[in-house]
Amino acid sequence: MKQLLLILTIGLITVNSFSQTDCNIVNEYHQIFKIEKQKYGEREYLMKTVNSIDSNSCFSDLVNNNGQYIDYLRTHYSDNSNYEKLKSISDTVELQNEFIRSLENDTTFNNEMNKLTEKILNKSQYIPDTITIDELLNIAVKFFSIIRITEKGDYQGKVCTGINGLKQTEKVRKPQVEAFCFTTIFNNYRGEQFNMYNEFVKGIKELYKINLGIENEARLLRAQGAMYMFMRNNEALKELLLFEYENKKEYLPFVLKLN
Repeated sequence: MKQLLLILTIGLITVNSFSQTDCNIVNEYHQIFKIEKQKYGEREYLMKTVNSIDSNSCFSDLVNNNGQYIDYLRTHYSDNSNYEKLKSISDTVELQNEFIRSLENDTTFNNEMNKLTEKILNKSQYIPDTITIDELLNIAVKFFSIIRITEKGDYQGKVCTGINGLKQTEKVRKPQVEAFCFTTIFNNYRGEQFNMYNEFVKGIKELYKINLGIENEARLLRAQGAMYMFMRNNEALKELLLFEYENKKEYLPFVLKLN
């Protein structure tokens, strides 16, 4: 009986070990990512989306609860230079296969996806990055953009994944922190508990209280800096980031240091 128990124990360890090593996020790309052609009027473009995946996957909870986060990483940290090549493919199956192949061969993107999943695969040995609330706010405020000054002299603002101040201000990028900050702000842009649109409008109204320049180019640059500082000191934004961190920390590949 003892011998049988020992054999069963070894068998269970072997099965668990195999299933763990079989967990590779790159192997799940064909389920997670989808590409298809869409039309807007006469213009044809490629639509890339993140899908929910089967509950049997090692990463189902991670992917199904963080689709927008993953899409941010794909949008900003994958090689999009093959866009025209993909657009020229007419067969839908071939298009999907080529898209997945390009992601599987993308070293930068795979590094970020593996970093996101490492916590799940090596929970006992995983050592996450540590960031402070100041570092988190520094990234978050860059998504509140003053994009132009109208002919009437009004400020026009936007919160957008593609339009932000990160390239111009961050010498060393933090992809995972960026993804967290953007999805947090975007998902609460018109939220009931945290409404970032209202906070953004408050900031724009503050800009009008100071003459920031005669020439529009200089005025726009100063307005953007002033907006960063306004949002940096915005308690609602800080509370939101802390609230969402608590909700998502089991998935996040970094630890927030409050003191």
